[in-house]
Amino acid sequence: MWDLIVVGAGPVGLAAAIEAKRAGLKAVVLERGTLLETIYRWPRETIFFSEAKNLEIGGHPFPAAGPKPTRREALQYYRRVAEVEGLEVRTYTEVTGIAGQEGNFTVLYQDREGEGRMSARFVLVATGYYGNPNRLGVPGENLPHVRYGIEETLPYWNRTVVVLGGSNSAVETALDLYRGGAKVTVVHREGEIRPSVKYWLKPDFENRVKEGSIRLLLNAEVREITPTEVKIVQRSKDAEPAAFSLRADFVVVLIGYRAVDRLLREAGARFAGEDDAPVLSKAFETSIPGLFVAGSAGFGNDTRTVFIENGREHAQIAVREIAQRLQVVPR
Repeated sequence: MWDLIVVGAGPVGLAAAIEAKRAGLKAVVLERGTLLETIYRWPRETIFFSEAKNLEIGGHPFPAAGPKPTRREALQYYRRVAEVEGLEVRTYTEVTGIAGQEGNFTVLYQDREGEGRMSARFVLVATGYYGNPNRLGVPGENLPHVRYGIEETLPYWNRTVVVLGGSNSAVETALDLYRGGAKVTVVHREGEIRPSVKYWLKPDFENRVKEGSIRLLLNAEVREITPTEVKIVQRSKDAEPAAFSLRADFVVVLIGYRAVDRLLREAGARFAGEDDAPVLSKAFETSIPGLFVAGSAGFGNDTRTVFIENGREHAQIAVREIAQRLQVVPR
């Protein structure tokens, strides 16, 4: 039996595994994709908002060429940390269910060899949110040309692309697409682009809009997506709402995310509050004794206040609580 099973091999899950190993716990990390699946799936030219020192885990220095590390640098850093720490990480092992409580958990999983199960005294879920984008709830949102993120801009060269959203990801994607040769229109349901957009992106985006390189439609909502068009209704203070259609070869939906929390819900954890998040103790324990959560996986719709910086701290607090209950002497 494992002392601790960590679900998710992102930076927060790895931080939990490091803390567990140093506390003398027998721990394993299960990841449905590759190591760092979430960061791996980010756009390839992504630059972090945070400085490298704020992304460090396990006390390992994060060397970066610039003040803010790139996606590539992060993948290399966290991989090396996992290797140096000798963490037990099983990739391509998707957890399908969690049952039980403190001292006697059963974790069901699916890997390339089939279905299996493991036993553990404690479980910590660190599944993040990137794999669960918000949906529009309109006809056509699942058509093949509708994307919920992009990896590179080349497939969109010389094509008409409608980007839906008004926060960091939408603004950054619109700029990347424009510079990659796409014809870009941004549709946002509010009256302005979010003020919280990264300080180096916002003026760049606004200047591209002013010069006409990127078209911006505010107070506009999508009612339907067809194979060739996006049907829009745009509100106005001085006139009746206007309904029209935009030509679109591709539609990129970037309207936020919510926590990947299916495992917690199906395990029976209690959820509450405006953010529809699990009820957590100060040690990030759910209503099920022994089932912990770290990072944005525990914060429902609130994905703007939980990052690697504080998620790694959640992991440390949770694992220290687990070690104390197991009365394990740290190595």
